[in-house]
Amino acid sequence: MTASWQAGLIELFDQLPHHRGPYGEAARAFVVVDFRGHPDLLAQLSRAEDLSFGSVWARTGLDIYGDVAPMLIEVDGASQGVLRGPRYDDFSTVLVRVLEALHERAGGRYAMTGFVSTSPLEALIGHFGHFCDYALPDGQEFFLHWYDSRILHRALQVWDASQRGDFLAPMIALHYPLRDGTVARLPGGARRPAAHEEIQRLTPEQHQLFFDLDYPDKLAVQLRRLYPGLLPGNPDQDALVPRVQTQLERARAYGVRGDQDTFDYVACGVSISPVFDEHPLIQAGLRSYRPGLEGGLSAALAHVPDSVWDTLPRTDAGRDEAERAPRLSVN
Repeated sequence: MTASWQAGLIELFDQLPHHRGPYGEAARAFVVVDFRGHPDLLAQLSRAEDLSFGSVWARTGLDIYGDVAPMLIEVDGASQGVLRGPRYDDFSTVLVRVLEALHERAGGRYAMTGFVSTSPLEALIGHFGHFCDYALPDGQEFFLHWYDSRILHRALQVWDASQRGDFLAPMIALHYPLRDGTVARLPGGARRPAAHEEIQRLTPEQHQLFFDLDYPDKLAVQLRRLYPGLLPGNPDQDALVPRVQTQLERARAYGVRGDQDTFDYVACGVSISPVFDEHPLIQAGLRSYRPGLEGGLSAALAHVPDSVWDTLPRTDAGRDEAERAPRLSVN
């Protein structure tokens, strides 16, 4: 069950009275909202009076795209009251209406991240802008759209302990939604953000890890595009990604490598049967598979007759069994 975004914010509001800054500054609740796919909602927010917000891109090379910029917004007292309820005569605020509309849209819940901090808005804007890009040792630079919480979740796995601590420094608590419907809750450093004189630097290995963590999403997008309406259960992206991850683990156990062979294996596991590899004839072919051999995975399974594929389990029970199955040993 997907956690309520309103309840998540109220949980942050409840922390406010318990924290003060080093000079007695009150703790405040903030949201970072990714408006890149929602310019109409940003236009609505921009008309709000008595609301403190600013662009995360304000001090980056992306500041020219102000009409789709991710915004750092302080959740004002009136909006906190509306979210806590009860509501009277449908009274609301611009911010609450924007957040409600955002969460009604596909993928909208990943466009909001909430946190508590005692740091002022301008200091936070400068802090978060530093994490919008990074450089490699060879001088290549890349944008990092961490305000999409799916990408933030990857970034927190890619960054080393020092880099994670740097990002979390000005926050007391950070909440963001996860793919499984739950909410990640991380403690922050509860200190002033540090000054950043130069672009964040990552290693080539960290850069590659971003691609590796994105790979299940990439395959899921390809599957939904190639098999529209034909995948069992007609899953959306969130439901499909865990199934892809399960098949990737099983593919790696057989030594399947390369984009085409990996895609073919995952496609069989998702579109035909999640336990197709357990059939003796198919498993024999998989054991004979070697990366780089002519024909790849297709050649390794060419001897399997159609009658075998037709008898493989395709039910939800079969899929559940695959998800519970231990990783196979094929050595």
